[in-house]
Amino acid sequence: MDLKTSALSRLERQLRACFLSDSTLADFSDDPYFWSGQNIRGKICLDLGAAYEIPEDTILDIAASTQLLHDASLIHDDLIDEDTKRRGCATIWKKYGKAKALLIGDLLISKAYEIAIDSKVSDATKVHWTSEISAAVSSAVSGAVAELEFDAHNKRLILENYYRMASRKTGALFALPARCIALISNQIGDVDRLNTIFLNLAVAYQIKDDQSDFLGTKSGREGSSDLKNGRPNLYHILTNNSMSTDKCFDYINDYQQSLVADSVQLADSLPNQVCVILKELLIPFIELKPLPSSNRKLPVSS
Repeated sequence: MDLKTSALSRLERQLRACFLSDSTLADFSDDPYFWSGQNIRGKICLDLGAAYEIPEDTILDIAASTQLLHDASLIHDDLIDEDTKRRGCATIWKKYGKAKALLIGDLLISKAYEIAIDSKVSDATKVHWTSEISAAVSSAVSGAVAELEFDAHNKRLILENYYRMASRKTGALFALPARCIALISNQIGDVDRLNTIFLNLAVAYQIKDDQSDFLGTKSGREGSSDLKNGRPNLYHILTNNSMSTDKCFDYINDYQQSLVADSVQLADSLPNQVCVILKELLIPFIELKPLPSSNRKLPVSS
């Protein structure tokens, strides 16, 4: 077992212990909903923490806190959209009811704070860390509200509004561990650059997610959830604004690639391992698919 695999196993044990130590969460400790993801956030935390020479115990605390916040956001998203499946598993609200899902999501957020407060770091670091969590949660909620109120009719501002919405909703929590790692390592000058990199890549990932939903290929889902729920899917928005599907795919691909290129350029001024993380872990994860030649007629929203 290599060092990263060992650390990821420690991370899962820490998360399971968090569930089992709480009388309410213990009932969910074996639910596959929480353990069937790709653990991309854990891998990022481990690699980035190593690049900034953060002790492994602290890295695992950051990763565990981040994962709990991410799980909370997924539970709430599924509840808002009334999606019944994620990653091939029944969603929490579908399995246990809407009221319990809302409460479990809220409880996971509180547990993320608890991990930060109990971590073996200085009191000053805990203040910075919990402030970062608070800011990220506030931003994610703001982005979720912006998603519900998204104006898809102003053609000039579609990309600008989409970036603002996605960088808040998806990006804030995605950038959170990178910000925390830079702050804990006292590399204050790197915080803004890392923040922009991870916001850009979060928006790039949201675009990939939109494409999967548009094509009906999203893992563990049936059909287009965005279309059913009226969510701002960039592919639906552009094709509904008289853009052909072929042109839409090229246009969005160019936009996503510009976000990636900007991130890679910013990473050049950071520790070398940051570029490695981007090129070997994150960029392959967000890569878009070409438009299938056999699937030129795709669903459009009304």
